[in-house]
Amino acid sequence: AVVSTQSTGAALVSSGHASTAIMSYSTKFASALYGPFREACNSAPSFGDRKCYQLPPGSGRLGCLTAERDIAEGADMVMVKPGQFYTDVIRRLREAHPNQLIATYQVSGEYAMIRNYADSSGYPQVIVESVCSLRRAGADIIISYFTPDLLRMMRDGDGVLSM
Repeated sequence: AVVSTQSTGAALVSSGHASTAIMSYSTKFASALYGPFREACNSAPSFGDRKCYQLPPGSGRLGCLTAERDIAEGADMVMVKPGQFYTDVIRRLREAHPNQLIATYQVSGEYAMIRNYADSSGYPQVIVESVCSLRRAGADIIISYFTPDLLRMMRDGDGVLSM
């Protein structure tokens, strides 16, 4: 059953949780970039696929429309997932909704690609560049497997974050 953002908000209010924020998860694209996580957790679908609730990769406009519907229904924030290949969607949402919180998720495939390059090249700044590109596109919140690396870089003051 599909549950709308509006009905979720109403249920939270009626149960005494009016201050609980709602993050819309409607701008999730079908992507091979989920593969490493699914393999690590052995969570690939046992039948069919998950594309029935994920957007086709070429549907940036549809992604914006689903996010706009949830914003109109009261979502406190919207999330674009995966992030790196969908910065155009993040940017469109930011331009259309300058005061809306926009989150993005760097999924396992993005992490694997960037981590592989950072480790093999000796250029850890690529990690920072990947996060900066999401921020430049308009994301307020970036959920990333790189968080421990970024925190270590900040703690150690190794100059990488001064880019």
